[in-house]
Amino acid sequence: MWHFSFLLFWGCCGFYSWVIFTLSPLESMAQSGNECTDTTMCPAYATCTNTSDSYYCSCKIGFLSTNGQMQFKDPTVECLDIDECSQSPPVCGPHSICKNLPGRYRCSCLTGFSSPTGNNWILGKKGRFICTDVNECANPKTCPEHAICRNSVGSYSCVCKPGFESSRGKMSVQGPGQMCRDVDECSSNSTLCGPSSVCTNLPGKYSCSCLPGFFSPGVWSPEKPEAFKCTGVPFKCKEDVMLNNEWVQLCQDGAAVKPKYVSFCAVMNATFSVLDDACKKTTAVSLKNTAERFASVIEKTFTRSSFTKEEISTLATVLLKSVESTTLASFLKPSANVSQTIQTEYLDIESKVINKGCTEENETFNLKAKGDKMKIWCSTIKESVSTGISGVAFVSFEHMESVLDERFFQDPQTPWANSKRKLKMNSRIVSGIITGEKKEGFSKPVIYTLENIQPKQNFESPICVSWNTDGKGGRWTPSGCVTLEASETHTVCSCNQMVNLAVIMASGELTMEFALFVISHVGTIFSLVCLAVAIITFLLCRTICNHNTYIHLHLCVCLFLANLLFLTGADKTHHQIGCAIIAGFLHYLFLACFFWMLVEAVMLFLMVRNLKVVNYFSSHNIKMLHLCAFGYGLPGLVVFVAANIHPQGYGMYNRCWLNTEKGFIWSFLGPVCTIIVVNSILLTWTLGILRQKLSSLNDEVSTLKDTRLLTFKAFAQIFILGCSWVLGIFQIGPIAGIMAYLFTVINSLQGAFIFLIHCLLNRQVREAYSRCITGKTKPGSQTSGISLSSVPSASKTG
Repeated sequence: MWHFSFLLFWGCCGFYSWVIFTLSPLESMAQSGNECTDTTMCPAYATCTNTSDSYYCSCKIGFLSTNGQMQFKDPTVECLDIDECSQSPPVCGPHSICKNLPGRYRCSCLTGFSSPTGNNWILGKKGRFICTDVNECANPKTCPEHAICRNSVGSYSCVCKPGFESSRGKMSVQGPGQMCRDVDECSSNSTLCGPSSVCTNLPGKYSCSCLPGFFSPGVWSPEKPEAFKCTGVPFKCKEDVMLNNEWVQLCQDGAAVKPKYVSFCAVMNATFSVLDDACKKTTAVSLKNTAERFASVIEKTFTRSSFTKEEISTLATVLLKSVESTTLASFLKPSANVSQTIQTEYLDIESKVINKGCTEENETFNLKAKGDKMKIWCSTIKESVSTGISGVAFVSFEHMESVLDERFFQDPQTPWANSKRKLKMNSRIVSGIITGEKKEGFSKPVIYTLENIQPKQNFESPICVSWNTDGKGGRWTPSGCVTLEASETHTVCSCNQMVNLAVIMASGELTMEFALFVISHVGTIFSLVCLAVAIITFLLCRTICNHNTYIHLHLCVCLFLANLLFLTGADKTHHQIGCAIIAGFLHYLFLACFFWMLVEAVMLFLMVRNLKVVNYFSSHNIKMLHLCAFGYGLPGLVVFVAANIHPQGYGMYNRCWLNTEKGFIWSFLGPVCTIIVVNSILLTWTLGILRQKLSSLNDEVSTLKDTRLLTFKAFAQIFILGCSWVLGIFQIGPIAGIMAYLFTVINSLQGAFIFLIHCLLNRQVREAYSRCITGKTKPGSQTSGISLSSVPSASKTG
């Protein structure tokens, strides 16, 4: 019992002591007023917050209380660390690694990714952690040579380029020391390019080409290998060249040749022999060797020919086709990448291999042989059917034109076919050759410039003719070609296909061109005589001396010089600069004529408006110097501006005048039409004023009547000088022939018409002529400044 009492005693003592121990600091803190001074009030990773009457504990960021409360006082509650790395979505973002730390976490990127804030980012640092893909392919050394780097999310891969493989025989390159090596496609597949071809291995690829004597219609391309196929040669051999007529059949192998055809067949077989050698060769054809052999054939056939017309026609056709075929055969030489120029006594050949040289549509290729030229456009070459190698050639034959002459010109479709015009061959025979000719014609024509054997005369008309073959051999025909230009030394032809070409001159019969030539020259000479007489009259006849007479004088001088220069220099086209200078002077002189007519119309209008003013010219100080500055200065300004804008506009192929291309002729027709319209308005206005004044005055007032008659003559003068140039605009279409004759007649007789109007229809001038002829004199008479005695009155004209 005493034991129990003893234990109870010590228990009470212990509880009392605990109460005393516990309450002692509380009393102390209560006395101080801040419980948070005791660090044991809150658990670890907690923050103690004092209040006015108490306190509370809260866990720090990154920790959570065991009771789930944000604020607590229970000393038994603990603050446990929050594992942010286990949250969803991941706090570090995709492609990252999260590591939990007490109260925070650390972020780092996976391999192949990086963060702008660094790869070890701890919560609390500056910046936002985000992992982005690293482009390993940005480094050119990532993959080995001949490999393609392909970036992927967080990684990359290396793949060998087409035509290469890895050292393990695979396309992908993996592991250190791996490289991409070239694949020899040609050795692995002997039929890769097809029959009659050659396969050439290249780094990462291969190319195909045809054996000599073969060609492919399509150029080799690895994207479209099916387009490449080597076939036979792209030129005609003996079987294709042989004409289906009796003359060729006479010389077939094994046939018995009659004695009179031995020479003919010898030449025929010699021609076929050259062609056969070109067709049978598997190596490159020598263009020089074949040209020399053909020259020998030409020498035997066309220099000392004793063959009939039919035999010559057949031999010429076979020869021209054989030269074309052997020239095409020379383009098949794989190394023929430069132009060749072959010169012999009887034929010259210039050939060009184009390949990749034809790049621009407007680019042209110019070829020359024996003084003759050919110009072909790049677009024309592209239009031709490709034969693997694109090439053009130009051939000029010597002495063939003396035998293959105008006798073979037959074309019932043309007006001169059955006429009695004299024809003569006036150029060498030339041939244009192109690989894969476009049969239906080219969009841009081929231009041939042929040298004239004899200088062209003004009355001759050139005809560009091509050799057309048919069942009877061949003949010259103008179809397919037109004459562009013709000078004394050269003729320019335009053809829509590659042809065998020559120039035939037509002359002798009174043709339209020759008739116009005669009319123009005879009329111009007659006008020059009339103008000379008119100029002398205006200078010496004192009875008609006034301002109007001086205006007529300057007009006649300009027209006289223009006609004289036209007569003597308009056909001097052989010198380009000289022809341009002549055209410029003609432009200036004819414009001056029209500007002086404008001066005349203006002065007439001013006089009619001021008929009551005596001596109007003198009283208003209108001097001839001012009129000359206008009449000669403005035409010079027009020519100066036109020459600076388009200096190539002066001079044409057949005459020294303004070029009609690009509208340059309107630098003359524009001012002329403007002056004609202005003069017509002024003179109509003048006649209206005169009509009003005549209706209010006596009909016998001579000054008014003289002025009206002078106005009518000015109208006639405008019609004469202006009508011809207006007619020149309408020289097109079905009425071109009629307009050409009217233009030529009126234009060549301008001087005669002016002499008729201002001299022969003037009573005073006729009287002066009569006195000069009879030798009589007449006392001088004074004329007023407004009498306008240079023209007769209505009552005095006889």
